[in-house]
Amino acid sequence: MPRLGVVSDIHGNLHALQAVLADIDSVGVDMVICLGDVVGYGPNPGECLELVEQRCAHCVIGNHEEALLRPSEATRFNAQARRALEYTTSRLTPAQLEIIDKMPCWASFGDQLVCVHDAPTPVPGNGYVRTTRIASRVLATMSARICLFGHTHVPAVFMLPEGASDLEARRLVPFSGQSIRLAADCRYMINPGSVGQPRDGDCRASWGLLDLDVREFRIHRVEYEVARVQKEIDSVGLPTILGSRLRIGA
Repeated sequence: MPRLGVVSDIHGNLHALQAVLADIDSVGVDMVICLGDVVGYGPNPGECLELVEQRCAHCVIGNHEEALLRPSEATRFNAQARRALEYTTSRLTPAQLEIIDKMPCWASFGDQLVCVHDAPTPVPGNGYVRTTRIASRVLATMSARICLFGHTHVPAVFMLPEGASDLEARRLVPFSGQSIRLAADCRYMINPGSVGQPRDGDCRASWGLLDLDVREFRIHRVEYEVARVQKEIDSVGLPTILGSRLRIGA
Protein backbone atom coordinates (compact mmCIF):
# COMPACT_ATOMS: atom_id res chain seq x y z
CA MET A 1 0.00 0.00 0.00
CA PRO A 2 1.22 3.54 -0.76
CA ARG A 3 2.00 6.63 1.26
CA LEU A 4 -1.27 8.51 1.58
CA GLY A 5 -1.80 12.22 2.05
CA VAL A 6 -5.10 12.59 3.93
CA VAL A 7 -7.13 15.81 3.94
CA SER A 8 -10.55 16.59 5.38
CA ASP A 9 -12.97 19.40 6.19
CA ILE A 10 -11.63 21.96 3.72
CA HIS A 11 -14.84 23.99 3.98
CA GLY A 12 -14.33 26.35 1.08
CA ASN A 13 -10.98 27.62 2.37
CA LEU A 14 -8.99 27.71 -0.86
CA HIS A 15 -5.85 29.33 0.58
CA ALA A 16 -5.55 26.67 3.27
CA LEU A 17 -6.09 23.92 0.69
CA GLN A 18 -3.44 25.33 -1.64
CA ALA A 19 -0.95 25.57 1.24
CA VAL A 20 -1.65 21.99 2.30
CA LEU A 21 -1.30 20.60 -1.21
CA ALA A 22 2.02 22.42 -1.62
CA ASP A 23 3.19 20.85 1.65
CA ILE A 24 2.02 17.43 0.52
CA ASP A 25 3.98 17.86 -2.70
CA SER A 26 7.10 18.79 -0.76
CA VAL A 27 6.80 15.69 1.44
CA GLY A 28 5.90 13.32 -1.39
CA VAL A 29 2.98 10.90 -1.38
CA ASP A 30 1.60 8.29 -3.75
CA MET A 31 -2.01 9.32 -3.41
CA VAL A 32 -4.15 12.06 -1.82
CA ILE A 33 -7.48 11.13 -0.22
CA CYS A 34 -10.16 13.60 0.87
CA LEU A 35 -12.60 12.72 3.66
CA GLY A 36 -15.35 15.16 2.71
CA ASP A 37 -16.77 18.57 3.62
CA VAL A 38 -14.94 20.29 0.80
CA VAL A 39 -17.59 23.04 0.96
CA GLY A 40 -19.33 24.99 3.70
CA TYR A 41 -18.27 27.99 5.82
CA GLY A 42 -15.60 29.36 3.46
CA PRO A 43 -15.74 31.77 0.50
CA ASN A 44 -14.41 29.53 -2.31
CA PRO A 45 -16.45 26.31 -2.44
CA GLY A 46 -16.35 25.85 -6.21
CA GLU A 47 -12.63 26.38 -6.53
CA CYS A 48 -12.01 23.90 -3.72
CA LEU A 49 -14.22 21.28 -5.36
CA GLU A 50 -12.37 21.61 -8.65
CA LEU A 51 -8.96 21.42 -6.99
CA VAL A 52 -9.94 18.36 -4.97
CA GLU A 53 -11.21 16.67 -8.10
CA GLN A 54 -7.89 17.38 -9.82
CA ARG A 55 -5.63 16.33 -6.97
CA CYS A 56 -7.41 13.64 -4.96
CA ALA A 57 -7.62 10.03 -6.06
CA HIS A 58 -10.68 9.57 -3.84
CA CYS A 59 -13.07 11.98 -2.13
CA VAL A 60 -15.97 10.76 0.00
CA ILE A 61 -19.05 12.88 0.61
CA GLY A 62 -19.35 14.98 3.77
CA ASN A 63 -22.45 16.18 5.57
CA HIS A 64 -22.16 19.65 4.04
CA GLU A 65 -22.17 18.13 0.55
CA GLU A 66 -25.11 15.95 1.53
CA ALA A 67 -27.00 19.05 2.67
CA LEU A 68 -26.53 20.58 -0.77
CA LEU A 69 -28.02 17.50 -2.43
CA ARG A 70 -30.70 17.00 0.24
CA PRO A 71 -31.64 20.37 1.82
CA SER A 72 -33.59 18.65 4.62
CA GLU A 73 -30.20 17.68 6.09
CA ALA A 74 -29.54 21.37 6.82
CA THR A 75 -32.10 21.33 9.65
CA ARG A 76 -29.29 19.92 11.81
CA PHE A 77 -27.04 22.91 11.06
CA ASN A 78 -26.66 26.01 13.20
CA ALA A 79 -27.57 29.44 11.80
CA GLN A 80 -24.06 30.23 10.55
CA ALA A 81 -23.76 26.88 8.78
CA ARG A 82 -27.17 27.33 7.15
CA ARG A 83 -26.18 30.78 5.91
CA ALA A 84 -22.97 29.35 4.51
CA LEU A 85 -24.98 26.61 2.80
CA GLU A 86 -27.18 29.23 1.12
CA TYR A 87 -24.09 31.08 -0.04
CA THR A 88 -22.50 27.87 -1.33
CA THR A 89 -25.67 26.93 -3.22
CA SER A 90 -25.66 30.33 -4.94
CA ARG A 91 -22.00 29.99 -5.98
CA LEU A 92 -21.74 26.49 -7.40
CA THR A 93 -22.06 25.79 -11.11
CA PRO A 94 -23.86 22.71 -12.49
CA ALA A 95 -20.46 21.15 -13.24
CA GLN A 96 -19.33 21.70 -9.64
CA LEU A 97 -22.56 20.22 -8.30
CA GLU A 98 -21.91 17.20 -10.50
CA ILE A 99 -18.59 16.70 -8.69
CA ILE A 100 -20.53 16.44 -5.43
CA ASP A 101 -23.14 14.15 -6.94
CA LYS A 102 -20.41 11.64 -7.85
CA MET A 103 -18.88 11.49 -4.35
CA PRO A 104 -19.28 8.06 -2.72
CA CYS A 105 -20.20 7.55 0.93
CA TRP A 106 -17.02 5.57 1.54
CA ALA A 107 -13.89 4.24 -0.15
CA SER A 108 -12.08 1.05 0.82
CA PHE A 109 -8.78 -0.66 0.11
CA GLY A 110 -9.34 -4.35 0.68
CA ASP A 111 -9.76 -5.30 4.33
CA GLN A 112 -6.98 -2.97 5.48
CA LEU A 113 -8.41 0.53 5.07
CA VAL A 114 -11.79 2.27 4.85
CA CYS A 115 -12.31 6.01 4.34
CA VAL A 116 -15.47 7.82 5.51
CA HIS A 117 -16.45 11.32 6.56
CA ASP A 118 -17.83 10.58 10.02
CA ALA A 119 -17.96 6.88 10.95
CA PRO A 120 -18.25 3.54 9.11
CA THR A 121 -21.14 2.49 11.36
CA PRO A 122 -23.98 4.62 12.80
CA VAL A 123 -23.13 6.51 15.99
CA PRO A 124 -25.22 8.90 18.12
CA GLY A 125 -24.76 12.66 18.08
CA ASN A 126 -24.77 13.39 14.32
CA GLY A 127 -21.93 11.01 13.66
CA TYR A 128 -19.20 12.72 15.71
CA VAL A 129 -16.49 10.35 16.97
CA ARG A 130 -14.88 12.37 19.77
CA THR A 131 -14.70 10.00 22.73
CA THR A 132 -13.16 6.62 23.43
CA ARG A 133 -16.62 5.30 24.27
CA ILE A 134 -17.97 6.06 20.80
CA ALA A 135 -14.74 5.02 19.09
CA SER A 136 -14.78 1.70 20.95
CA ARG A 137 -18.21 0.86 19.55
CA VAL A 138 -17.02 1.48 16.02
CA LEU A 139 -13.66 -0.25 16.38
CA ALA A 140 -15.22 -3.36 17.90
CA THR A 141 -17.47 -3.87 14.86
CA MET A 142 -15.18 -2.57 12.09
CA SER A 143 -14.06 -5.05 9.44
CA ALA A 144 -11.13 -2.91 8.23
CA ARG A 145 -7.91 -2.60 10.21
CA ILE A 146 -7.81 1.19 9.81
CA CYS A 147 -10.58 3.76 9.34
CA LEU A 148 -9.76 7.27 8.16
CA PHE A 149 -12.43 9.77 9.19
CA GLY A 150 -12.98 13.50 9.61
CA HIS A 151 -16.01 15.56 10.70
CA THR A 152 -14.73 16.66 14.14
CA HIS A 153 -12.01 19.03 12.83
CA VAL A 154 -9.67 17.69 15.52
CA PRO A 155 -6.69 15.38 14.88
CA ALA A 156 -6.99 12.11 16.79
CA VAL A 157 -5.97 8.47 16.76
CA PHE A 158 -8.16 5.89 18.49
CA MET A 159 -6.78 2.37 18.92
CA LEU A 160 -8.24 -0.92 20.09
CA PRO A 161 -6.10 -4.07 20.53
CA GLU A 162 -7.34 -7.16 18.73
CA GLY A 163 -9.54 -9.23 21.02
CA ALA A 164 -9.99 -6.44 23.59
CA SER A 165 -13.38 -5.58 25.01
CA ASP A 166 -15.28 -2.63 23.54
CA LEU A 167 -14.34 -0.59 26.62
CA GLU A 168 -10.60 -0.65 26.10
CA ALA A 169 -9.98 1.83 23.27
CA ARG A 170 -7.27 4.45 23.80
CA ARG A 171 -7.16 7.96 22.37
CA LEU A 172 -3.88 9.46 21.21
CA VAL A 173 -3.55 13.17 20.41
CA PRO A 174 -1.04 13.50 17.58
CA PHE A 175 1.09 16.65 17.58
CA SER A 176 2.54 18.20 14.45
CA GLY A 177 5.54 16.19 13.26
CA GLN A 178 5.01 13.36 15.77
CA SER A 179 5.08 9.86 14.29
CA ILE A 180 2.63 7.33 15.66
CA ARG A 181 3.46 3.69 15.03
CA LEU A 182 0.47 1.50 14.18
CA ALA A 183 0.68 -1.92 15.78
CA ALA A 184 -0.28 -4.88 13.61
CA ASP A 185 -2.49 -6.34 16.36
CA CYS A 186 -4.67 -3.22 16.79
CA ARG A 187 -7.50 -1.55 14.92
CA TYR A 188 -7.39 2.21 14.41
CA MET A 189 -9.64 5.20 13.71
CA ILE A 190 -7.49 8.08 12.45
CA ASN A 191 -8.58 11.70 12.00
CA PRO A 192 -6.22 14.10 10.14
CA GLY A 193 -7.92 17.22 11.50
CA SER A 194 -9.25 20.03 9.33
CA VAL A 195 -7.64 21.82 6.42
CA GLY A 196 -9.97 24.80 6.35
CA GLN A 197 -11.38 25.21 9.86
CA PRO A 198 -9.31 23.58 12.64
CA ARG A 199 -11.00 23.35 16.04
CA ASP A 200 -8.18 22.18 18.26
CA GLY A 201 -6.80 25.60 19.21
CA ASP A 202 -4.20 25.61 16.43
CA CYS A 203 -5.08 27.90 13.52
CA ARG A 204 -2.71 26.16 11.11
CA ALA A 205 -4.20 23.91 8.43
CA SER A 206 -3.92 20.22 9.28
CA TRP A 207 -3.36 17.13 7.14
CA GLY A 208 -2.20 13.58 7.77
CA LEU A 209 0.45 11.31 6.27
CA LEU A 210 -0.38 7.61 6.49
CA ASP A 211 2.40 5.26 5.43
CA LEU A 212 0.93 1.78 5.28
CA ASP A 213 4.20 0.10 4.34
CA VAL A 214 5.87 1.07 7.62
CA ARG A 215 2.55 1.40 9.51
CA GLU A 216 3.06 4.98 10.64
CA PHE A 217 0.85 8.09 10.87
CA ARG A 218 1.96 11.69 11.21
CA ILE A 219 0.13 15.02 11.44
CA HIS A 220 1.46 18.01 9.48
CA ARG A 221 0.43 21.60 10.26
CA VAL A 222 0.76 24.32 7.65
CA GLU A 223 0.70 28.11 7.90
CA TYR A 224 -1.47 30.00 5.42
CA GLU A 225 -2.87 33.51 4.97
CA VAL A 226 -5.66 33.46 7.55
CA ALA A 227 -6.19 37.24 7.36
CA ARG A 228 -6.74 37.01 3.61
CA VAL A 229 -9.47 34.39 4.06
CA GLN A 230 -11.10 36.49 6.80
CA LYS A 231 -11.30 39.46 4.44
CA GLU A 232 -12.82 37.32 1.71
CA ILE A 233 -15.42 35.92 4.12
CA ASP A 234 -16.43 39.46 5.06
CA SER A 235 -16.44 40.67 1.44
CA VAL A 236 -18.92 38.02 0.28
CA GLY A 237 -21.27 38.62 3.20
CA LEU A 238 -20.74 35.41 5.16
CA PRO A 239 -21.11 35.61 8.98
CA THR A 240 -18.07 37.32 10.51
CA ILE A 241 -17.68 34.57 13.10
CA LEU A 242 -16.71 32.15 10.32
CA GLY A 243 -13.60 34.26 9.76
CA SER A 244 -12.80 35.21 13.34
CA ARG A 245 -12.75 31.59 14.51
CA LEU A 246 -10.04 30.79 11.94
CA ARG A 247 -7.57 32.96 13.85
CA ILE A 248 -7.94 30.97 17.06
CA GLY A 249 -8.56 27.51 15.61
CA ALA A 250 -11.95 27.06 17.20
